[in-house]
Amino acid sequence: MKDLIFIWMFLVFILLVSFSGCLNNEENTNNQQIAGQLMSWTKESGTRIEDGVSSATLLIDDMYVMYYTADGIQIAKSSDGLTFEKAGIAIHNGEPGSIEEMVSNCAIIELKNGSYRMIYEGRDNKQDRRFFSALSEDGYNWSKEEGVKFQDYGDGKPGEIFTSVPEIIGLDNGDLRMYYTRGVSSATALSHDEGITWEKEGNLDFDRIVIDPDVLRIDDGYKLFFTTFDEEFGVGTQYVMSASSNDGITFTIDSGKRLEPVTINNLLLDPDSIRLPDGSYRMYFSEMQDDGSIRILSAINS
Repeated sequence: MKDLIFIWMFLVFILLVSFSGCLNNEENTNNQQIAGQLMSWTKESGTRIEDGVSSATLLIDDMYVMYYTADGIQIAKSSDGLTFEKAGIAIHNGEPGSIEEMVSNCAIIELKNGSYRMIYEGRDNKQDRRFFSALSEDGYNWSKEEGVKFQDYGDGKPGEIFTSVPEIIGLDNGDLRMYYTRGVSSATALSHDEGITWEKEGNLDFDRIVIDPDVLRIDDGYKLFFTTFDEEFGVGTQYVMSASSNDGITFTIDSGKRLEPVTINNLLLDPDSIRLPDGSYRMYFSEMQDDGSIRILSAINS
């Protein structure tokens, strides 16, 4: 009898191991498929925005609406995604000495009722950075909501609040996940109420600097674009790389670079990807020019 029980348990163990192997093989295959997508980008000619940085772009009523940092958070619009005209200011810088003395780096959420919530970065004169929010019915006229929405400590000097460059995606269960920068690393937070409140989910685990996160949902997985450096601690050329994930939390860095700077300053910033109506993708990004100015440029997936 004991021999029969042992044989039965052994067979169950073999079945479980085989089933687990099938699942792992499926996950590995899926991750390989994700890793093979959106690898090749071709820079487009011309400038999208002069003297701007850190864009977040939406399609609203067949118009490309871009929010970017330049003396507050500015708005520009375009019918083709290439030629933009200014369309006002979304968020003004705060009063000197306030915790929103300088505002920048926003992400936009379309809410279930068709309106929009913006999560943006506010910086005080001590350089502490926190996230705030604003609401809009049409994407052009914005009203600030009260209070700090989220903050986290940085990975630099002790006690420094460093919550920067938000990126937000919707999850299948209706929650929102926010990716953000903590200095030279990135982390995630979750919201169960359309961005009114947030709770930290965890730090993203990479073996290199990963900042300026930009995330796309593709197929059954996620593609993360980010900027990084040749050397540790933010030294050297800054360029765009990518990583792939099945769950949006555990990422594997893809081989090679997606975009590199061409100017003498070797500084490329803030990828911002958007899916186009024909199914292709465009990436907006910022690059410091030879004269020290920063422009928003673009590349197309090819």
